[in-house]
Amino acid sequence: MAFVFRFQQILQICLHEENEVKGRLAKKDGQIAETNALIKKYKSEYAEALEQKIIDLQAGNMLKLQMYPAYLMRLQRSWEYQEEEQERLEKQRQKILEELIEKRKNRKTYEKMRENDEACYKKELLKKEQKRLDEYANRKKQNHGEADHA
Repeated sequence: MAFVFRFQQILQICLHEENEVKGRLAKKDGQIAETNALIKKYKSEYAEALEQKIIDLQAGNMLKLQMYPAYLMRLQRSWEYQEEEQERLEKQRQKILEELIEKRKNRKTYEKMRENDEACYKKELLKKEQKRLDEYANRKKQNHGEADHA
């Protein structure tokens, strides 16, 4: 008879839940990476716009110079918004990470129970096997003893 863990279904559920949380964590990491990329993009565009503003200032192009403050302000607001978004995503990520730790702890608890139950099962099997072997050896001795007396 093979070993059957009585909480196998619960262990499977724990594994499934843990994998779901891992997926959510990976998704959140992707969102954070996108936000970082946008922040870098906006800061890079801001730096390029400042350089272009200097060039237009030196060239005396007043019409273009009038548009820079609004453009620079929009870029700055955009990256500040993305930084706030990143903070919000980091907080969500931390909550997901805490949930993952909890799910992992639950799974490991059931895995430990499975290991202990399996060890007890194997120990019991060994006892039964040893008992059978002892009974077999005793029967052999009795049969040899009867054969010797005859």
